Amino acid sequence: MNELRRRTLLASVSAAAGSALAGCTDLFGDDMSETDDGTGEDSTQSGTAVETATQFVETLGNERFEQAHDRTAPDAQAQVAVGELEQIWLGYTAVGGEFREVAETTETVASGFDAVDVTMAFERSDHELQVLVTDEFDVAGITFNDSYERPGYVDRDAITEQEATLETEECPLDGTVTVPADADPDSVPGVVLVHDSGPADRNLGSVATRAFADLAEGLATEGVATFRYDKRTYACPQEIEPEDHTLDAATVDDALLAVDELRSVEAIDEDRIVVAGLGVGGLAVPRIVDRDGDLAGGVAMGAPARPFHDVVLAHVEHQATVGSHDWPAMTNMYEKQADEIDRVRDGDYDEDDVLLDFSGAFWESLAEYDALETARETDEPLYFLQGERDFQASLEDDFGVWQSELDDRSETSFDSYDGLNHLFMPVEGPGVAFEYRVRNNVDPQVVDDLTDWIEAV
Repeated sequence: MNELRRRTLLASVSAAAGSALAGCTDLFGDDMSETDDGTGEDSTQSGTAVETATQFVETLGNERFEQAHDRTAPDAQAQVAVGELEQIWLGYTAVGGEFREVAETTETVASGFDAVDVTMAFERSDHELQVLVTDEFDVAGITFNDSYERPGYVDRDAITEQEATLETEECPLDGTVTVPADADPDSVPGVVLVHDSGPADRNLGSVATRAFADLAEGLATEGVATFRYDKRTYACPQEIEPEDHTLDAATVDDALLAVDELRSVEAIDEDRIVVAGLGVGGLAVPRIVDRDGDLAGGVAMGAPARPFHDVVLAHVEHQATVGSHDWPAMTNMYEKQADEIDRVRDGDYDEDDVLLDFSGAFWESLAEYDALETARETDEPLYFLQGERDFQASLEDDFGVWQSELDDRSETSFDSYDGLNHLFMPVEGPGVAFEYRVRNNVDPQVVDDLTDWIEAV
């Protein structure tokens, strides 16, 4: 698939992976010609293109999604559903709050179209959207155009970073060690950050969010070192055979290598290293702690306690039903994956089968892993965190289960956060995958609480 076509395909939600960062950045219009000259020159249809883009955004802002759909080009109408437009807009309002106005427009040329970069003012923050306009003044495509910004709690002068690489049989995994500036040898605690399911880079990053970078730099600002690394399924997915893709191979083994790498950093106090995992990475934390044997503790963030296939089904069902308008492609995905989940639940697969984007070997490894029992049997402190607006891991069905099942376990702590999503970023509304594409940062209270807990273990 050529670069332009890949960039302009419909954004998809990788619900099978349950990944916070799944999907493309650009939305609809896959029949664009490759004529972007990158000059940023004004188009010949200056005012009208801007008016078209402005009216389109204002129509979305007024929640007239059917009317906005009518303003798209015929090819685009065939590809994007009204319900998808609604969920795109819900992604912006989840982060920004109520739409206020179009604050600014800048016209350029992209993909052979007039391209209008629209700055949209919301109640809490401004955000960017690029609108492609045809010669007939229809909307050919839109692109999430936000860029990442460091959170205010990060002091770049207070931290230093160095590159490090985990050597595996399949491929090297590049990573970053972040430490407090001028730290003395053997003086600071350290954290290894462990990814959720699905491919992800070291920052757990999209164009506009970098949850692991926020955590790493925020913790280092407060005196805690971190190591984050590119996940194996991101760095070399082609090197992983389906029958070898287990929880250990995809998550646990590399986390243990990362712990050893962090131990070799001069500033680190080896007796105060913990692991912190998100989602499936959090589910794996008791196993990582148990297998290492010398960690000071573990942090599970937004970790499922239910069988993971039930989490996947609930996630896709939510995405298929959120909002007031239909999204047939998501409904079809739900129906298809419901059938695959039945096979997973019944154990009806071989190791090299692929169900819900994961191999049979992965599902078998999850079936054989009792995270709750492993947590009970480990002696190290464990800390469970949950965003109360998380539509992937459930406050009641996951976090609540960890709480009730580990209620009598010593050195076990729990915190939940009103208004935070799966990435522990502030949002409002019903929760949609598109919110992960809108500029946002990990909430500072999470960084503070992690720092306090780590320094106390």
